[in-house]
Amino acid sequence: MKRIITVIIILIFTTPALIAQDSLKDVVRDYQNKNSEFTLVIPSFLIKVGLAFGDMEVEDRAVLEMIDYMKIVISEKHFHKTDFTMLEEGIKNGNFVEVMTVNDGADKVRMIMNQKSKRRSEMLMLVESDDESILMLYNFHGEPDFSKFLSLTN
Repeated sequence: MKRIITVIIILIFTTPALIAQDSLKDVVRDYQNKNSEFTLVIPSFLIKVGLAFGDMEVEDRAVLEMIDYMKIVISEKHFHKTDFTMLEEGIKNGNFVEVMTVNDGADKVRMIMNQKSKRRSEMLMLVESDDESILMLYNFHGEPDFSKFLSLTN
C-alpha cells in the first residue's frame, strides 16, 4: 500500500513537468501580466472574414491563409531582459529558434519560432522603437513560408 501511494505521489509531481512544454503564448502572457497596456486579439474567424470579403493581392491572401490566430500587445515601456527570461531560456534549451534579428537605428525587430507539431507552429515578433514596444504572436497552420512574408515588404 505504501508503494502504491509513493508511486502516485511521484506521478502527481512529475507528470506536469513532463507534459508541460514551453510555448511562446506563455511568454506573451507573462509579459502581459507585468507590462501590458493594450492588447488586441484577432481570432481566426475574423481573419477568415477578411479573406472572404477583403480586396487584397494574392501574396497578402497567401500570408493570411497561413495565420490561425494573432495577438498584438502594445506597451509604451521598453523591453528589459528581465521581461523575457522564459524566452531566453527557451532559446538556450532549443525549444524556441531565433529566426531573425534586425537592427535599424533605434528600431529593433526579433523573430522567434516554436514548432509545436508538424501541423502547428507559432512565431513571436518583438518590435522595439523609441516610442513603443510591440509583441505580435502568430499561430500558423503548419510551418510558415517566409518567402511569402518577404514578398509583403516590396
